[in-house]
Amino acid sequence: MRSFLLIVSLLLSFPIIAAEQALKRPTLEALFGEGALALERPSGMMWMPGGREILYRTTEGDDEVLWLEDVADGARRRIVSWSEMTEALKEQRPNFRRRSLSDVNTASNSRLKPTVSPDGQILVGSTAGDLFRLDLENGTARFLTGDGEPEFYPTFSPDGSSLAFVRFGDLYWMDVATGVVHRVTDRRNRDTITHGVAAWVYEEELGLGRSFWWSPDGTKLAFLQFDSAGVDIVPIADVSMPVPGLERQRYPKAGRPNPVARLGVIGIGGGDPVWIDVGDKDQYLPRAGWTPAGEVWFQRLSRDQTVLELLAADPVSGESRVLMTDRDDAWVNIGDDLHFLNDGRFLWTSERDGWNHLYLYSEDGTFEKQLTEGQWQVGGVAGLDESQSTVFFSANAEDLRQWHLYALDLQTGKRRLLGRDVGGSHRFRLAPDGQYLIDTWSSLDTPPRADLVETADGTVVRELWRSGAELEGWDLLPVESGVITTEEGIELHTQLIRPRDFDPAKKYPVLLYVYGGPHSQLTADRWGGSIHHTYRVFAEMGIGVFLVDNRGTWGRGHAFETAVHRRLGQLEVEDQLAAARWLKEQPWVDGDRLAVYGGSYGGYMSLMLMLKAPEMFRSGIAYAPVTDWRLYDSAYTERYMDTPEDNPEGYDEGAPLAFADQLEGSLLIVHGLRDNNVHLQNTMQMVAALAGADKDFELMIYPKTRHGVRRGQFAMHFHRLKVDFLKRTLLSGIGGNG
Repeated sequence: MRSFLLIVSLLLSFPIIAAEQALKRPTLEALFGEGALALERPSGMMWMPGGREILYRTTEGDDEVLWLEDVADGARRRIVSWSEMTEALKEQRPNFRRRSLSDVNTASNSRLKPTVSPDGQILVGSTAGDLFRLDLENGTARFLTGDGEPEFYPTFSPDGSSLAFVRFGDLYWMDVATGVVHRVTDRRNRDTITHGVAAWVYEEELGLGRSFWWSPDGTKLAFLQFDSAGVDIVPIADVSMPVPGLERQRYPKAGRPNPVARLGVIGIGGGDPVWIDVGDKDQYLPRAGWTPAGEVWFQRLSRDQTVLELLAADPVSGESRVLMTDRDDAWVNIGDDLHFLNDGRFLWTSERDGWNHLYLYSEDGTFEKQLTEGQWQVGGVAGLDESQSTVFFSANAEDLRQWHLYALDLQTGKRRLLGRDVGGSHRFRLAPDGQYLIDTWSSLDTPPRADLVETADGTVVRELWRSGAELEGWDLLPVESGVITTEEGIELHTQLIRPRDFDPAKKYPVLLYVYGGPHSQLTADRWGGSIHHTYRVFAEMGIGVFLVDNRGTWGRGHAFETAVHRRLGQLEVEDQLAAARWLKEQPWVDGDRLAVYGGSYGGYMSLMLMLKAPEMFRSGIAYAPVTDWRLYDSAYTERYMDTPEDNPEGYDEGAPLAFADQLEGSLLIVHGLRDNNVHLQNTMQMVAALAGADKDFELMIYPKTRHGVRRGQFAMHFHRLKVDFLKRTLLSGIGGNG
C-alpha cells in the first residue's frame, strides 16, 4: 500500500492560488476556535525492534488509525482503528473517571507512553487507568490490569518475557505469558515514598521520569526511591468548585529541603533491595542505568549543581566508585548523551572547553580523547551504528540557529552531514541497528516533514511524510531572522514580523515578545506553529512583533549562558532593553508605542522590563510570572542563583516585587488558579505589592488551570483578552499609571 504523504507547494510570502480565490489571513477564531492552521502529521512514531519498520498513528476525520510501515518501500499495513479500540476498552471500565487536570505532584507527560515488545509482536499502552495489550499481527486488544489504580511506565525486560511498571508508588512486574503480577517494592502506605517514579522537582527540572531499569539479563531492577517527607507542602485550592477542593503538592522552594533519593537493586524473584552507596543525602541522582558488563551506573550532582560525577556500582555489594567528574564554577548542565560501547568505553558530553562537545572515555573512566570541537555545540546524541564505530548526533555547527544531524567516525574523527543539506532544525530518531534514522525537520518557512536517511552515506532514501496542506490558501506574513549589536558589542539573534501592508514611511507600534530564560532559543530556524501564528495576528492588527535571545539563552556556548549566574533578571533585562532602544532608532517604529509580552520566565521578564524601565514601554502582559525567586523550586532556582542565604542581593535585585512602585504603563497579569509550577502565590504577592504602591493594573485568574494558560480550556478567552488589552493600551493609548 502507498505510504502516508502530504504534499503541498508552499511559499509563505507568495502563496500559489487561483487568482479569483481570496487569500485568508490568520485570526484568533481561525487559530484557536477552528484549529484551521493546525497541521496534520503522524503521532506516536516509533521504530520497531528490527529497525526495518515504523509504527505510528494518523488522523482520518474523527478516527485515529495505527499503521505499521516498511521504511524502505513505504508499504504499510493498517493495524487497527486506535479510536475504536480505546473506546471499546473504555466501555469495559464504565466507572473510570479521567482527571480534569494532571496530578498535582506530576510534571512528566511520558508516564503513559506505549511500548513495544522486543520481538515486535505486542504493544502495551494505557487507557481508562489500566494497561492494555494490543496484538500487532491481528489488531486485537485486551486489558492486562484492572485493580483500579493507574499503572505508569510499562517497560519490557530485554527478552520480552516480563513487563515492569509502577503502581501507586511501587514497582511491579508481570509475567507476559501468564499475566501474573508480582510486587517488587513496598512503601507500606507511606505516601511520601515513591519507587521507580521521580519526584516532581526531578521530573520538572532534571528531566527524569521513569526511574527504574532492567538489568541486561532481566533478573533484576535498579530503581530510585524518593522520600519527600521533609519537603514543604504547598496547598493549591480550587475555590471555583461547589465544594472547594484542596491539593497538597510536595514542592521544594529555593533553599528548602529536597526529596531524598536512594538507588537500589532488587531481584524480581523477591527479597530485600541492595542499596547502592551514593554518598551524601543532600544531592541529586538525575540519571542511572546498567553498563554492558552488568554494573549499575549513576550520575551524582551536587546540590549547588557545580559538580557532576559518573559512578559505577556493584549490584551485589552496593559499593560504588567514581569514573569521571565534570566541574564548573557556575553550573553543569544535565543531558542524556551518555552512551556505553560494548567494550565498556563510553561517550560523554561536556561544556568544559566552553561549548558542549563529545568525549570518549575508557571503561575505567580514563580520558581518551575529545571527539568534537569548535565554537558550536552538540545538541544531543542519537546513538551508534551496529559496529559501534560511528556516533550520530545533532549540532549547530553550520549556523548557531540551525540544528543539523551528523555522523562521526570514532577512530578518525571525521564528521559528515546526514540528510538534506538545507537550513532549519533537524531532530533524529535512530533505528535500533543504526542503519537508518528518521530526520524530522522544519524551518521558519517550511512546516515539519520527515525523511528516511541511510546513515552509511547520509543520503535521503525517501520522504516519509510532509505536513502543510492546511496552509494552502493562507497569506502568512514571513518571519525575518536578524542580528543586532548592543552598546557593549554583544551580538544578539532576533526575529521580526512586520505589520501587514508594511510601509517603511509609516510609524508602527511594536510588541517585544520575551522569554529569555536558560535553555531557550526563540530565534532558532524552525517552524513556529501556533506561537508564530499568534504573532501574525498581532501583525494583522498593525503591530510589529520582535524577539531577541538575550544572554543566558541556549545555543551560544557556556559563557553566553552562564553570564546570568547569580543575577537572573539583570543581564537579560539589559539585553532586552538594548533591543528596545534599537527598535526606537528604526525609522518605521513609533518609539512611544512599545509593549512587552511573555509567559512563565517570559512573564517574569515582562514584569522586570515594565518595572525596571517604565519609560520604555507603554503596556505589558505577564502570564504565570515568577515574582520572587524565593518562591520558585530548588533545582531550577539554585542552579542559576545559588540559595537565598548565599545570594540575598541577587534574589532582591531579581525580584519584581521589589520594584512595584515603579510601574507607570498599563499592565495585565494572568495566572492559572491551580498552577503547580509557578504558584498563584507569585501573582498574589505581586498584587499586594502593586496595590500597596497604589498602582493600577489588570488581573485575570483562570479556574481549573495549571501552568499552560496559553493552551488550556480558556485559551480562546486568554488570547482575546490579550488582543483587547493591546488594542486599548497600545493602539488607543488608554490606561497606565501616568
